[in-house]
Amino acid sequence: MKKILAAFLSATMLLGLLAGCGGGSASSGAASSSSGSGAAASSGSGKEIVINYPTFQVGVNTSAPVISALVEGFNEKYAGQYKIVVEEVPGDANYAEKIQVMISTGSLPPVVYGGGYKLLDLALAQDLVVDLTPYVEADPEWKAQYNDASMAANARDGKIYASSMEGSLVGYFYNKDLFAQAGIDAAPKTWDEFFADCDKLIAAGITPMAMDTADGAWCSQLMMGAMIATSGDEGLAFMNTKYPTDYNQDVVVKAVEKLQWLYQNCTTLDAVGGAYENAANNFYTENVAIIANGPWMIGDFSDTTLVEEGFNEKVGVAAYPGGFVYDEPIEGMFVTKQSDPALEEAAIAMVRYFTSDEAQEMALNMQGMVPASPTAEISDEALSTFPLLGDFLSQAAECELRSPTFTSNMVPGLESEWSNNLPNLATGNISAADLCQILSNFAASAQ
Repeated sequence: MKKILAAFLSATMLLGLLAGCGGGSASSGAASSSSGSGAAASSGSGKEIVINYPTFQVGVNTSAPVISALVEGFNEKYAGQYKIVVEEVPGDANYAEKIQVMISTGSLPPVVYGGGYKLLDLALAQDLVVDLTPYVEADPEWKAQYNDASMAANARDGKIYASSMEGSLVGYFYNKDLFAQAGIDAAPKTWDEFFADCDKLIAAGITPMAMDTADGAWCSQLMMGAMIATSGDEGLAFMNTKYPTDYNQDVVVKAVEKLQWLYQNCTTLDAVGGAYENAANNFYTENVAIIANGPWMIGDFSDTTLVEEGFNEKVGVAAYPGGFVYDEPIEGMFVTKQSDPALEEAAIAMVRYFTSDEAQEMALNMQGMVPASPTAEISDEALSTFPLLGDFLSQAAECELRSPTFTSNMVPGLESEWSNNLPNLATGNISAADLCQILSNFAASAQ
C-alpha cells in the first residue's frame, strides 16, 4: 500500500508539472473549465485560496489513503493558487450530522461529499448548491463520466449538481477457513442454503455474521435489502423506489423478520449498538465468518495493521443468493454557494480533480474501489493486486438483479429512525411489523 501511495504521489508531482490533473486530458479540461476566472483572480491577487474540507475519510477509514493522496496531489498541482485544508471529522455519522447542522444554518464548506446521507437533496432544498451543468457540458471527458446511473445519483430535474468519485457495486465477503470448519465448501446460491449454512456455522461454534445497528446499520441492511430484492418482482421494484413511503409490504416485513432472526442467533454481542467499525473488526479478527460490504474493503485484507499476515488468502467474495448485487454510483461531491466567486471556482476545480477518471483509477489501484465512471479503466494492475476484485466483478457480471441499497433510498432523516429502532428489533421489544410501521409513519410524514 505504501509503495502504491508513494508511486502515485510521485506521478502526481510529475504530471502536475505537465499541467495534467492526475495525468490525463480530462484533468486538463477541468483546469481550463473549472478554474477559469477563479484562477485568474487568485493569480492576480497573489493570494492562495484555501478550501476547508471536512471529511470522515481519515484515520482508519478505508478511504483515508485515497483521500490523503488526492489532497496532496491537488495541493501540489495548484500550489500558490488553491490549497485544501482537511478538517478531520471521525465517524461518518458525526460527519453527516455536522453537515446537516451546517445546512440548517445555511453555511456550508465549499465542497461536500454526499455519500449515502441525502446531503445533496437537503442542501438543494435550501438553495445552497452550485449547478455544475455548464462546467460538465464544457468538458467532454467529464460529461462522458455520466451514464444513466450517475445522472440518477447526481442530477435533479435535468441539472447536474454532483460528481461521483466511486461506484457502489456490493456483495459480501466470507472466511473460507471458517466455512471449511463448518463443512461449507462454497458460497450459497439460494437463501435456503444461506440460512442452512448459518446453522452449520453455529453448530461448529462459529458466529456467522458481522452485524451492526448504528449509523444506518450498513452491513446489516445490505444483507436484508438483498433478501427483499430477490423475493420477486415486488421486492425488486421496492428496492428500486426512491423515497418509498410504505414499508408495510409483505416482502419487507418478511425480510425484517429474517434480519431479527440474524440479530438474535447469528451475530456478536456488540452488534446491538455497534457501528460498521465493530462489524469490520469482528471480521478482521475472525470472530465471524461473513460480512456484507463493498470491494473498497479488499485492500484492508492485506493491511497487517488490521489483520494477521496471510488473512487475505482466507477471504472469499460472493454475490448475494439469488444472483443479486447492489449497483449504484455513490452520490458524489458537490459545490456549495459561496460569497466569493473565486472560492466557488476553486471548489469546482477540486471536485473535478477528485472525481476525474484518473483519480477513480488511482482509488481502484490503491484500495480496490470500483469506479463510478463508465470511462474509467479497470486495469490489469488492479486485478493483479486485488484478485478478489476480479473474482467479484466476474460474478457481478452474471447478476441480472440490481438495485440501490435499502437505506440509500430512504427519505432524509429516516435512516436515523431506522438505526434508533434496530436495537429494539434485535432484543425483541418490537416486531418486524412494528418496525415497518414506524418507518412508514416517518416516511409519510416527511413528504
